[in-house]
Amino acid sequence: MPDVPADSPASGNGPTRPGPDEKGTDTSRTDTGPGGGLRFVPAVLLGALGLYLALATNNFPDLFIYRAGAAIGLRGESPYDLARIRELAAAQFPDENPEAPGENSFVRNCGYFLPPLAILTFTPFALVPWSAAKVAWGVALGFAAAGIVTIPDLFRRSDAPVRPGSRGLVVPFLLVLNPFVLAITFVGQVTIVSVGCVAAGLWCFARNRPALGVLLWAVPFVKPHVALPLIPLAWYLCGWKRALALAALVAGLNLIGATVAGGSPLFLKDYLDYLPTGHKAVRYNQAELNPQITSWNRLLVSLGGPVVELTAAATLAGYLAWGGLVLGRCRAAGQLPSAGWACAAAVAGATVCAQVLAYEMLTLAIAVPWVRDLFAAGRRGWGTAAVLLLAVQTVPFDSASPVFDYYRPGGALALALLVLLGPLNPEPRPAPPPAP
Repeated sequence: MPDVPADSPASGNGPTRPGPDEKGTDTSRTDTGPGGGLRFVPAVLLGALGLYLALATNNFPDLFIYRAGAAIGLRGESPYDLARIRELAAAQFPDENPEAPGENSFVRNCGYFLPPLAILTFTPFALVPWSAAKVAWGVALGFAAAGIVTIPDLFRRSDAPVRPGSRGLVVPFLLVLNPFVLAITFVGQVTIVSVGCVAAGLWCFARNRPALGVLLWAVPFVKPHVALPLIPLAWYLCGWKRALALAALVAGLNLIGATVAGGSPLFLKDYLDYLPTGHKAVRYNQAELNPQITSWNRLLVSLGGPVVELTAAATLAGYLAWGGLVLGRCRAAGQLPSAGWACAAAVAGATVCAQVLAYEMLTLAIAVPWVRDLFAAGRRGWGTAAVLLLAVQTVPFDSASPVFDYYRPGGALALALLVLLGPLNPEPRPAPPPAP
């Protein structure tokens, strides 16, 4: 790992106001001492679960749709055809009760909405039979989980204590083996892989492997409305060159994917034209109907306010507003935030500003290093509040219960406000002077 200047902003020891040439520097340390390899046990277990589901069950419906869309695109055809995707889904996952109401039907509430970049991302799964693709996905889940279990040690200062023995394994186990992650595994959502790639990318940036880090951070852009904060985060942690490289790679992959599927980079416009109507044709994606959506507009609906469905422009406006609040908070504090706080602010903003399902709440795992620093600094009130807000999102409450109609978006907003108002650079409080 390259040497990190002691006064770097991301270390929390830098100057009190940002300068033109200053940027956050990744200070990741992932060595947990003797027995540290045990933290990868939950990753092995999750990978084993993925392989079991692949070999013995008919699961991963979302992966099936991602793979189907990629396969159609690789044939030079448009994957943005709801009827075609639903026909394929019905053949593999037939409705147990075709006469059931539409809101209970997976087939009538599915579709392919990923950008052209995803055609390239899921090419390895589209080039092999479905049975082999499921096995490959189980392996990918294990590797992604291996990245996730390293998150608690990201940005750890070189002189910071490491929890010994079993206490140091609690958080990795909870991050990977909880009801929320297991539900994502059964469905075959891409969130686990995306979060694992973000964690692995941070590891690469810390060890001066920017090309691999940028490539890993491009994977979450299969859902660009969630991944967008990674670009300013890359700028802060690693400098404008890596942020520019990430943006250029994402744009280039989308243009290549559009060319593969539509014969021209201009096919990207077809995707942009399809997205507003196609995405909202699925009940699960409508803020008015799905209490599991985490964004601010769902909370507005839950509180009896007007129905606002977020468009691309509204999502971008929300991110700009959140970015303004983050910059204002830093200016008011008169200091640059730590890398942990910057990551927490990025992922908290994503869950509030983008209209996403609860699956994407797993991205909040990237906030764990900031929470760790809160406890290390003796800020137990802040830390306990953050842990409770993170933990409650892993509980699979009945989405039909009006009592919990607002707990997903309410919890996301509460955590975002906690991050915004919390300590930017948690540091141990000075010891009281000795008694005279």
